[in-house]
This record gives sequence, C-alpha cells and structure tokens, in this order.
Amino acid sequence: MNRFTKLLSTLFFCLTLLNKTSAQEVKHCASTEMQQRVWDTNPQLYKDYLKENARLEVIDKAAYTNRYKNNTRGTGPVYIVPVVFHIIHEYGPENISDAQIKDAVRILNEDFRKLNADTATIAPASFKSIAADVEIEFRLAQKDPNGNCTNGIDRIVSSQTNIGNDGSKLNPWPRANYLNIWTTAAINNSTTGSSGYTYYPGGSPSAAVDGVIIISNYVGSIGTGTARLSTDLTHELGHFFNLNHVWGYTNTAGVTCGDDGVTDTPITKGHNNTCSHTDQTCTAGVIENDQNYMDYSFCYVMFTEGQKTRMRTSITGTASQRDSLWTPTNLQNTGISLPAVLCKADFQSSNTTNTVCQGSSLTFTDLSWNGVPTGRTWSFPGGTPSTSTVQSPVIQYTSAGTYDVALTVTNSSGTVSATKTAYVTVNASTGTYANAFYSEGFEGAAIPNTSWRINNKVPDGNTWIQTSVAAATGTNSVRIVNDSSYDRYIDELVGPSVDMTKIIGANPTLTYKVANAQKASTGLGSADKLQVYVSTNCGLTWVLRQTLTGAALSTAGVNATWSQPASASEWVTKTTSLSGYTSQTNFYFMFRFTSNGGNNVYLDDINISGTTGIKEEIASNLDFNVYPNPAEENAIIAFTLLDKQKVNIKMYDVLGRVVSSVFEGNLNAGEHQYPITAKSSLSSGVYFIKLRVGGESFTKKLIIK
Repeated sequence: MNRFTKLLSTLFFCLTLLNKTSAQEVKHCASTEMQQRVWDTNPQLYKDYLKENARLEVIDKAAYTNRYKNNTRGTGPVYIVPVVFHIIHEYGPENISDAQIKDAVRILNEDFRKLNADTATIAPASFKSIAADVEIEFRLAQKDPNGNCTNGIDRIVSSQTNIGNDGSKLNPWPRANYLNIWTTAAINNSTTGSSGYTYYPGGSPSAAVDGVIIISNYVGSIGTGTARLSTDLTHELGHFFNLNHVWGYTNTAGVTCGDDGVTDTPITKGHNNTCSHTDQTCTAGVIENDQNYMDYSFCYVMFTEGQKTRMRTSITGTASQRDSLWTPTNLQNTGISLPAVLCKADFQSSNTTNTVCQGSSLTFTDLSWNGVPTGRTWSFPGGTPSTSTVQSPVIQYTSAGTYDVALTVTNSSGTVSATKTAYVTVNASTGTYANAFYSEGFEGAAIPNTSWRINNKVPDGNTWIQTSVAAATGTNSVRIVNDSSYDRYIDELVGPSVDMTKIIGANPTLTYKVANAQKASTGLGSADKLQVYVSTNCGLTWVLRQTLTGAALSTAGVNATWSQPASASEWVTKTTSLSGYTSQTNFYFMFRFTSNGGNNVYLDDINISGTTGIKEEIASNLDFNVYPNPAEENAIIAFTLLDKQKVNIKMYDVLGRVVSSVFEGNLNAGEHQYPITAKSSLSSGVYFIKLRVGGESFTKKLIIK
C-alpha cells in the first residue's frame, strides 16, 4: 500500500471515528472537527483537498530522493508572511498586551526557523538530523488594508470573545495579503478542551474566516500565556500550511496507528502529554517522533524536513491564496519591507483604571509604535511635574478631579501626538460628603457630574444616564438601556466619597430603589446582573457587597416587552449592609451592571444611613411611602413587611383628628398597598398618614391639591 493510499484510508477512518469520540475527550486542537463540518456541507472542497494531497505526495517523494538520500538540501528563499492579530475582547484578561502578541511572533519565528534553544533536546539523533529550518517567517503588518499605519494588532470589543467560532472572526483583513489570527477568551465549537483551530489550504468555507482562531492564553509565553502552551499557535499554523497531525487526519492521539502523508515522520498513534523518545508502538524497531509540533505530546520542538517541504509547497501553491502572502509587492503594500515608521503615539498608566488617591502618583509608559522615538514631550495638567521628556515619568496628583494626558513623540520619520481626555481620575483623600446621612435622587445635574462618574467598560455609546422617563420619587432616575446587542457588556456607576464616621447610628446600610423585568425566564435575557461594590482606597480596588441576578433583580416579573416601570409597585427597595465600614473617612460605592441582553434597569432614591435601634431597623426595611405627593385625585400608601405583623393605618388632619381608618389587622410578609381616594372625600390641604408596625409608629405627610 503506497503512502497516499494509506492517507485516504486514514481520512475515511476518521469520518467514522469522529462520530464516536467521547464528549469528555480532551482535544488540544479542533482543526479536524471544524474542517470536517465544512467538508460535510461542501464535498467538492473535500475532493480538492484530496487532489492537493496527491500533488504533495509526488513532491514529497521527489524531495526525499533529491534532498535526503543525495544529501543536497537546498536553502531559501525565506518566505515572509504579514500577520494581523485580531484581539476579540471585553476588557478582560483576554485583552492581551502588545508585548504578549510580539512574544508570540518571536516564538513562531524561532519554531519555524529552528532557532528554538530546545532543539538540543531532540532525541534520538536520527530526528535531530532531519529537524528543519522551514524558512518561513512571520512579521506584524505595518500597513492596514487601507494603507494606513498599523502595528498589526486589531482590538475589537465584542461578546463574541466568549463564543470562539467562525462568527467570532471579526473584521478579517484580505487573506491574500495577511495571515489573520483571532484570539478569544474561549473556543466553543462543540469540542471539549480545544485551544484553537484553522482550515487547511482550500478547505475554508469562505475567505473571510480563513486563518487561525485561538484562546488568548495560548498566545505567547508572557502575560496570560505560558511557555508550555505557547507552541499551540505553531501547531495550528502547521495545519494552515497543510500539515496533518503526525498520526493522520483525526483528533484522537493515542488511539490508532496512522500516517500523516509525510515521508520522514514515522507511523504513530500520537502521544497525549507524554514523551519517551523511545516509543516503538506502531512499527517494531522504528522510534516515533513524539517531539514533533504536530503531536499532542507537549514536548514538541521540531518540524521534519518532509514537513518543511509540504509547508513550502503549500505556501507556493494557489490554494487559498497562500502564494500571494510573501510576494515583494504584498510585502511592500503591508509595510513589511519598509523601514519602521513612527506612526502612532500611545501610552498607559500604572493603574489599569487610571485612578489614584489625592496626593498619590501614577507611572506612565510610552507605548508608541512602530518606530523607536528619539524624543518625547509629555503634558500632565494637574500633575507634578506638569511636563516630562522621559520614557516612563512618575507624576503626583495633589488635587481631586479628572485630568487629560498628552504625549508627543518624534524621530527621523516624523512626529505624532496623542491626547487622552479625562484620562486620570484623582479621588479626594477625605469623604466629599460628611453628613449624618447621604441621599441622592438624581434631581440635580445630569450624570456624569462632580459626584457621580461612569465607567463604560465596553464603549458603545450606551451607559448609565439620567432620565425623566420614570422615577420612584420626584421626576428623575438613572437608567441603562439594555437589549440583546449588549449581552455581556459591563457599565459601572460610581458614587461620591462619603465620610462614614459622620453617619449617625450603628450598622449603616445602603438602600436604593430599583426597577427591572426579566426579558425571559431562561436563556438570553434571563440573567441580567446588578452588583454593589465598595472601596476604601479611592476606587483602586473594590469589594463586592451584593449581587442581584435574574429573578432576584426583577421587580416586575418576566415581561419580554418591558421598558420602564408602569406603576410604583415596580420600584422595590434593596438594602446592602455597610457594617464594618463605620471608621472609613473616604468610602466609595459603585453599581456594576452586567447585561445578559434583557430589559432596561432603573435606579433611584439612593441613601446611606445608620440605625440606632429596633425602630430604625424596621424603617430601613419597611420602605414606607405615600405617592403621588402632592396628590390631585388618588394616592397610594405602600410598605413592605419582612415577616407577619399587626398593622394599623390611619389618616389625620392638621388638628390631629382621624379622617380615615385605612386598615387594622394582621398582614403577612411582602409588599402591601392601600389606596386613598382624595378627590371625592378630602378637601385640599395637609394630612398625615400614620403607619404602626410591630409596636412602632411611622408618619408621612400627604398634600392634597
């Protein structure tokens, strides 16, 4: 049986095996599954793949004869490939740094050029003699498809980072000009444990999804990456240039002896996280190449000369336009063959939130690219010093507020500048509010303002705003518009600093009124989340105090079309304990909303107060209210009981006479409402509603117009 016939047998065996793979099996690479799905829907692509492999079989045999047996291995040319990394993220750890991406490119070039130091570990000697310098190199693009300057890193904010399939391959650059690599937080393609996948040459369902997609922590060896996982990208690019796994076209290492169609890679079952360098399982007397990048051994350090031939044949072939990547014209159009031009000024601070306490310092770092600056001019309004010319200046901020930062960099290629507006937030070192209690009803200045600020974690124009559409009391509240397009988006509403030592009473609480309805009871729209965080270090770090998710957040049940509260009963008071923070002179609190694509969320009547006894404890949970107030026709008395209580409600005039005995009796726990018909039975004037619960009395004033 010749090698091509054996390859066909392996391919057809794989079609059966893939259907029997256990759902719990660990698969490091999903290329075979994803490729098979495409072939199942497009048999012609599968036929083209077999035809291409037949061509490679002839070339591989000729190369083996001419190069290996006759010891006439040629060198060059070195094929240079322009690369763009599309970082799909939601501002989490999946938003890996430029440095981590550059480290990944370094590793790729070491692996493909046989510059990796661990080639010294190759065993036995017979494999060391055929370890190949593939003579393919990768460079980050310096020009984008429109001819603009780029660093070859394209950052895209999208919840697709949590999906990781072809739909997550956003903003593809033309595959004829760029190798597209997408990084995501997850790979979710019905395979368990996969780190990434790609399509073989000619196997992609469309040009727009041709390239590699890989989990972000498998990229590079620094940051969130590790040295052990960093070569998975090398593995995927082996598939991109038409290499199979060393055991053949399956994703089941260690199961069945197979052949990858390459002359100098021995038949093998493959190895899952194991390395012996002596394995002869498939052919007696023939040691298997467990250090090959296309194995699953995780001790891989090499490609063979045969694999080199196969990849170089692929990159010079027309399948999927691989042959256009390295042409001189394309290298010039993508900026690869041009001198590095200083084309963008950029920087970051030492705190990812760019937040600092009054009197403290931040360190700024120049991140400008692509050329190396020979001169810098920093501007720090509100900072000390206010200007600098060093690469990483340390700036102190002595006054609370928000401040711009600007940087101008220059070298022989030119000058570029960047200004980031309101980039630094300096929080007061003592509480802005130092009263017996704190209260906010959003009736004043629109947010953000001097007291309230917004962190829009996924800048999309949609975040917390002041609105007059609905209010628990008064005319305004704050609202965040929410629907399926915002799934997984995060928006934070940060309140002012409070001197908690001035709050009267023990066991202080944060109370607020919220209105929301679940869009669905399960699935998308069912799990919107509102959380309360607090900080004692000017917002540098936050501590979670309360989480309301789904039904616990909803105040109006499940309603797919709900957009705003229809009645006062849809406003519900929530309480967060602030016990343990009474000694803090600079206390911050924050509402964080995480969308699950549900309905709008409203907040109003935010209060921080202390309690001094049983009456205050009852009051903090009672949510006793009379509305509307003033009233023209009807009013509602509303309150909430935490447990069964004897209740008495009476209405008095200004002379203390009983106007109406509204209710007397026992009530169960829950929300309760009683109407007052004002227009027909009461004259204009001032009245008092007295609510007696658990032996304690509470009074509200009501004005009848």
